[in-house]
Amino acid sequence: MKKNISPNIFNLTDISDEPVGGKASGLKQLIELGLPVPDTFVIVHPDPDNLDKNLLHNYIDALGEGPKAVRSSAVSEDGRDASFAGQFESFLNVQGKENILEAIRNCIKAASSERVRQYSQRLIADADLRISVIVQNMVPAAYAGVIFTADPVTNRRDKVIINAVSGLGEDLVSGKKDAHHYELFKSGSDLENVIRSNGHLLTSRQLRELMKGAQAAEAHFCKPMDLEWAIDESGSLFWLQARPVTTLDHIHYNELDTVKGFSNDIWTLGNIGEMMPGVTTPLTYSVVVDTIDFGMCVLADKGGAFNLNNRKDYHYIQMFYNRLFVNLTHMMEYAENIWLNKSENIQSALSVKVNPEIRERRKAPLPKRVFNFAKQSATVIRANSYLNKLRKLAAGFRIDTTLPVRELWESLGRGKRDVSVGFGHHLITSGQSGSLYSAFMGIMTNDKRLPDANDHHIATILLSDIPDVESANAVKSLESFSQQIRNHQDFANKFISVTPEEAILLIQHESPAEIREIYQDFIRRHGHRCVRESELREKPWEENQEHLVQLLQTKVRFGDLEHRHIDVKQEIRNTLKKLPLHKRFIFRILLPTARTAVARREISKALSIKMVNELRKGYRALASRIELLDDTDQIYFLTHEEIGELIETGDRSLLEKANRRRALLPETDNLQFDEVCFGIPEPIEHPETIEIKEGQLHGTPVSSGKVKARVRIIHTLEDADKLERGEIMVASFTDIGWTPYFSIISGLVTEIGSPLSHGAVVAREYGIPAIVGVKGARSNLRDGEFVLLDGDRGIVERLINSEVAR
Repeated sequence: MKKNISPNIFNLTDISDEPVGGKASGLKQLIELGLPVPDTFVIVHPDPDNLDKNLLHNYIDALGEGPKAVRSSAVSEDGRDASFAGQFESFLNVQGKENILEAIRNCIKAASSERVRQYSQRLIADADLRISVIVQNMVPAAYAGVIFTADPVTNRRDKVIINAVSGLGEDLVSGKKDAHHYELFKSGSDLENVIRSNGHLLTSRQLRELMKGAQAAEAHFCKPMDLEWAIDESGSLFWLQARPVTTLDHIHYNELDTVKGFSNDIWTLGNIGEMMPGVTTPLTYSVVVDTIDFGMCVLADKGGAFNLNNRKDYHYIQMFYNRLFVNLTHMMEYAENIWLNKSENIQSALSVKVNPEIRERRKAPLPKRVFNFAKQSATVIRANSYLNKLRKLAAGFRIDTTLPVRELWESLGRGKRDVSVGFGHHLITSGQSGSLYSAFMGIMTNDKRLPDANDHHIATILLSDIPDVESANAVKSLESFSQQIRNHQDFANKFISVTPEEAILLIQHESPAEIREIYQDFIRRHGHRCVRESELREKPWEENQEHLVQLLQTKVRFGDLEHRHIDVKQEIRNTLKKLPLHKRFIFRILLPTARTAVARREISKALSIKMVNELRKGYRALASRIELLDDTDQIYFLTHEEIGELIETGDRSLLEKANRRRALLPETDNLQFDEVCFGIPEPIEHPETIEIKEGQLHGTPVSSGKVKARVRIIHTLEDADKLERGEIMVASFTDIGWTPYFSIISGLVTEIGSPLSHGAVVAREYGIPAIVGVKGARSNLRDGEFVLLDGDRGIVERLINSEVAR
């Protein structure tokens, strides 16, 4: 097309700062992105009674032959706050110069219609309705439609919605044709499946080209976009219009995602899915998760895997869909920078099934890796020193909840920094047990193969019956407590005949002194623990004692379950005798330290959670003192920074934000994810059914022994209250909050976990056969059915009635 020959008519490519309106501006920016747009010229703020017909004829001639589209383009149209979609006039397939001129006049007149004025008054009182008109070559469309870079109905930002018809897109807008509807993840990972289910109107190449262009537009405009498009008979794609989607809520599934857009990184639910399963509240994310991630960075820094000074944001633990993941790509920094740190060991430590395709990206020079190995070893060796530092820090850590509101908030911010240091001490302390377990596996396999069930079984025996395991102490205390109650028969009869709430009052006011003392000692020592104990919204045992007492009532009523007791020392001797002499020698040197390290790990975890509980109490006190809050639970749905803003400004829109986040949390809690995600994690739309081969499910054995019993499927803590004496508990995970139930179960099966996870450690201490990492256990097994749990081979096998009797 020729250059401009009039000051108020522009070729689309020549627009600079002129207020040409939303449609024209959007198309110009698409061209700048390199996206194909039909040839177009713009008439800026024309007077319908003074159109230069000859000049317009020249511009129409410059467009070439064929029908034209004539559309209005108002200054306030297609803006951030309102799109004015359908309010102005558009004329398609206009042919002949006089008809085009008439369409231009009608577009101008439409801007002053009563319909447009009412629309603008409802949404933008001071809307700029000055009109421009664009004249554009029509695309001879084989297919046309619209694409949204966010779902305008469900508000999901992780989805792209494409509606397509054969022929003109006007048939879609007018409802003359039913659209092919494509709902795709932005990554396109589900594209082939969607095509199979929705038909083949568009090819995968065409869909990918549409998604690529639309997402480029979204990145450029920095907001979700609604774009019209057409594909001509030759297969060429043209973009016809671009406007923001203005009706979306700012609160959505991915609002707080750590990484937005595209990434080639790999993430996993392993390990963190056990430590902090399910969804995480914004407050916990901004406080506790930040402290844990900082601690992980400290550990990496001490070994030379990562420079703590480079931490700008969450580095190892990151959030998507309100759920926590470990960045496995970043964890490979250990293998990249530290000698003898292998990718398979890192995956195993994170409870991930080893995938040989997950490797370090590059390796540092060997001298540097050897030097870093020496740094890492020196740090791990000093685990007891770091545990003592943590003991001292935790002992003096308190939040003064009597401070004025602003000062209390600031004190919590300072407390967060102290907890970050505490988690650094904890993770260094616990890192020793992980390093030694990896060493055990390396010795067993000669570093030539992956560990198998027998390797884990041997390690299980060597790490059994460890004294002073903090979480096992909780079970022992409850057993002692229930026995004391049974020793007082009259009190016991009364205790088991009342509700849990009434039983608490009985203990506090009517129990014999020794019972009351044991109970108070338990609450003092373990009262800060609970299920999902790193989540600030959860209530610790000291605040929610009903579950504890209900379990105690069961134990008193039926007595303690006798668990398998073996001579562990003799079992260890027998196990070592089966090993080659050189391996036996190495194990004898490492074993005392490894066993002590497991106990230290549990102690340091308890201390760090005790510090988290101080923050929990501080935020609860803060919530009770902020008068603006509608209810104290709202505080968990604001970040620490947003709470400060609320205190400072009194902005009530933050409360509405908290309410919308709270309403959304159950939805994200129902989402399921793969254990390992290549690229940004995406929910599983149609979970694959895990096939039970020969009636067996397989996992990692972590506590030896065999048991035949009924299974109880546990999804929530309320489900656990239904556990009956001698059943096998089948759960997604176990943490300290499940500990009280270990004294009545006969076996444990979890979908997540590792040989050093909480459930594994306590199971070994109580002789409970246990298997972790049994994928699909809760969906494949049924409440009440009998199984054989083989804790030596890592197998859960369904039994028929005749097998149960054997």
